[in-house]
Amino acid sequence: MGRNKLIIYEANNPSLCCAACGPFRSFFLTKGQRQVSFSAPPTALIIWSAAAEDEASALSQAFNVRYPEIRVNVIRAGSGELLTRLNVEQPRPQGDILLGIAKEAFDGNYDLFRPYRSVNHNVIPDAVKDKSNPPRYYGSTMPLQAFIVNTGLLPPDQYPQTWRDLADPKFRRKIILANPAISGSAYAQIYMIWKLYGDSVLRAVAENAVFAASSTAVPGSVARGEYEIGVTGESNIADHILRGDPVTYVYPRDGTGARYDATGIINNGPNPGAAELFMDFMTTREAYSILHDTHSRRVVIPELPGPGPLPALGDITLIDYDAEEAANIRDDLVARFSDWIR
Repeated sequence: MGRNKLIIYEANNPSLCCAACGPFRSFFLTKGQRQVSFSAPPTALIIWSAAAEDEASALSQAFNVRYPEIRVNVIRAGSGELLTRLNVEQPRPQGDILLGIAKEAFDGNYDLFRPYRSVNHNVIPDAVKDKSNPPRYYGSTMPLQAFIVNTGLLPPDQYPQTWRDLADPKFRRKIILANPAISGSAYAQIYMIWKLYGDSVLRAVAENAVFAASSTAVPGSVARGEYEIGVTGESNIADHILRGDPVTYVYPRDGTGARYDATGIINNGPNPGAAELFMDFMTTREAYSILHDTHSRRVVIPELPGPGPLPALGDITLIDYDAEEAANIRDDLVARFSDWIR
């Protein structure tokens, strides 16, 4: 894991008051049935971000246009590192927002996040927000997994169409996957195969594939013609298509898991009022458009199209992704899969 990067955006004019609510907006924290008021206008916000650096930068700057009096600090690291820090710093963590981690990671650390109902709550589909009322997180992007295929190496009639096809012996050593022991997205891929077809097909895939140490290496290896097929997040495929690389996408006909990344307010963070304003911002079309445009990501609101050259959500077969089960069996499934790798 690389060194954390601290990106600081200074308020453009600290004398300005809260743009949305006048100079003395009152904010409230709910503790059970009791509300705690804090009337001082917010002046600082600390975001812990697992999103890409340019995404976090664009979101922070857009938020500062709305609230120039709030000084925003962004600390970027991997989701695992941020969650470790969140647990270590209890009961007084030094972050306000956790941005862009998997929904299942929120569920696994549920009590560390504060319930908050965004002003945009009703426009966010129920399937992509915490089901508690008020929610502890709202979905942002959907990292759908798909096949990336090198069009110069494989004719269309030979493209894999299902997860089961990855077990076909004709693809032996022609498929590259990331190592699920160190990649969350790669683990999601093998969990979906196991859920659909069980150990026998998953074992055949393990024996067929070559494994990369990093998930980011997979799409590049296919784009360069080193492998015919890879499995990766769809935004990576869109990026390579837009660069003109000889690749295309295939969404498995047997379905890809309806997973999503989310953002939530850290419980007991130092700037709760600013955190609420940021959650309201993160559930606006403006914020979703930034996520959609910066890295060709699929966002959770239906008003925006599929990213770049990729199809609309309605054209993709989705399957339920049981995040709780996936988390509970992860160690055992990864251990078995690792034993099958040749």
